[in-house]
Amino acid sequence: MGPCAGGAVYSPALTDFIFMVEKSSYMFLTGPEVVKTVLNEEVTKEQLGGAKIHSSKSGVSHRAFENDMEIIASTRELLTYLPQNSWDKKRTKSLVRN
Repeated sequence: MGPCAGGAVYSPALTDFIFMVEKSSYMFLTGPEVVKTVLNEEVTKEQLGGAKIHSSKSGVSHRAFENDMEIIASTRELLTYLPQNSWDKKRTKSLVRN
C-alpha cells in the first residue's frame, strides 16, 4: 500500500500473494533518480515499478486496486479461503481436491 525500494523488494516478490494500490504502491530496486543519473533516462515511479506494471507486465503483483479500502477488503476475502490453523478440518477439506 506504499513504496518499497532496494533489497526490501525481494521479500514481497517471494511471497504468495501480492496486492498493490495504484498510484501509491511502488516496488523497484533503485529509483527514478538513480536511473536518470546512471542511464540518463527519465522514468516515473509508476513506469519503473508501479502497481499497473507489476500486475500486467512483470507478474510480481497478483492484482492492482484503486485505493487502500479495496485492497483491505480483498485481503479479508482472501483470508476466508484459508484455514485458521492446520487442525481446522472444515476449511481445509473445502480447499483439498480429491
